[in-house]
Amino acid sequence: MPDNKENKSPKTIFRTSAGFECLELYYKNNIDLYLCHCGIEDCHSGHSFGPFKRVEYVIHYIMSGKGTYSIGNKTYHLGPGDFFLIRPGDTTFYRADDEDPWSYIWVGFLGVKAENYVEYLHLSDKNGLTGKYPEGEVLKNIVSQMVDARALTYSNELKREGLLYLFLSELSRYNESSNNEKYPKQIYVDHVLNYIEHRYCQKIRVSDIADGMGLSRGYLSNCFKKTMGESIQDYLIRYRMEKAEELLATTGDTINQIAALVGYEDALTFSKAFHKKNGISPSVYRQNQQANDPQVHIKYDD
Repeated sequence: MPDNKENKSPKTIFRTSAGFECLELYYKNNIDLYLCHCGIEDCHSGHSFGPFKRVEYVIHYIMSGKGTYSIGNKTYHLGPGDFFLIRPGDTTFYRADDEDPWSYIWVGFLGVKAENYVEYLHLSDKNGLTGKYPEGEVLKNIVSQMVDARALTYSNELKREGLLYLFLSELSRYNESSNNEKYPKQIYVDHVLNYIEHRYCQKIRVSDIADGMGLSRGYLSNCFKKTMGESIQDYLIRYRMEKAEELLATTGDTINQIAALVGYEDALTFSKAFHKKNGISPSVYRQNQQANDPQVHIKYDD
């Protein structure tokens, strides 16, 4: 591997880029993700860069041509549709092919959550630091918009940040599709628990929750049952009954009112569900609470 930082041959046939290193100190400790630099480059035959250590993450995506990317004792031979990751602190070297030099786009980025977002691409020393994405023109259009938004204005800052998220989202989306990966099941379960906590008084259908999360009802139900040990419907009924018990013990609301407050359209359906869980009717439950605890004071509306 050459020991020069960058060779002396003509570097590019065409290059357009933008850099935002002047904002690094401003961004460094308080922004989740920010763009450091980006560009589009058609390389000259044999153009190389490195060995060099970056302080930021850089992703190169090959639009056409060929080249090699080396890190440590590993060399990757890459072509159209491939991309490679350079991590902060890694000594890397990359070189365009002599006969068919590559053209690529690149983005360099940092941020408090940059490492987390890179993990979504599932690139590592073990898995390899390269990946594939079939829609190169989509990524090139994103980078072109980044370059066009080079002026240091607040609106362009937001635009660049949004485009960077979109760039990583595209790479992550294809990786998820290829590997059939989903979020950890606990995230789905937590969403269901939060949904029920805030909407238990409304009409709730499992299919509506699943649709809102972009999942099938069967997959969501399976995740929930494996994690919680009961179905979503059973959990919902239990949650509603616990709220009903609290209302029966502490308020003077009628059975009809309580039924509505915990998501039942009529008192009869509510009473049947309550009896099934507790073995007694709502009225008897209220009487027992008053008899068993003289300190219980039910406030009736005037």
